[in-house]
Amino acid sequence: MSKTIHNNHYRALIQELAQERIRLHISQGELAAEVGLNQSDVSKIEKLERRLDVLELAMILKALRIRENTRLQIIIKDFTGIPRE
Repeated sequence: MSKTIHNNHYRALIQELAQERIRLHISQGELAAEVGLNQSDVSKIEKLERRLDVLELAMILKALRIRENTRLQIIIKDFTGIPRE
């Protein structure tokens, strides 16, 4: 089995998260500060050089305002297999 970082499903999620960060005009540095990472960590995650762990994902979703962000909610539902309502 290959590493999950090379999984197409994972790659698509990371790409969507990066696009959403950009859409919201949040820099890598701003996101990193809010999540407790370094800017270089966010860059490595987005370039698929570092794996995103589940706690970091939760903090990033909060930083990207998932509660009011319908687009992001759909992305996460599709990734996890939760049916859209």
